[in-house]
Amino acid sequence: MPLYEFKCRGCGRLFEELVRDGDTPACPACRSQDLERLLSLFAAKSEDRSRAAFKKAKSKAAKSQRDATREELEHYYHEHDHDPDHGHGH
Repeated sequence: MPLYEFKCRGCGRLFEELVRDGDTPACPACRSQDLERLLSLFAAKSEDRSRAAFKKAKSKAAKSQRDATREELEHYYHEHDHDPDHGHGH
């Protein structure tokens, strides 16, 4: 069921309602069915929000990858001490 925003022409109240095909909601304040269906802000902004969420997730994944690589390098250097006098039979 889609969620729609409505404005009651009778009393001016704004409200949201889940609406099935063919159903006509009534204003919760005055019960009028003389309603204007409004452009949902969610629907209007969902593409922008999706794009922003994707960009944020991509940035977070890249940071996570950089952190993992840094940890691997630190572990490698810790395990393989690069001291020239270490482990070379000098």
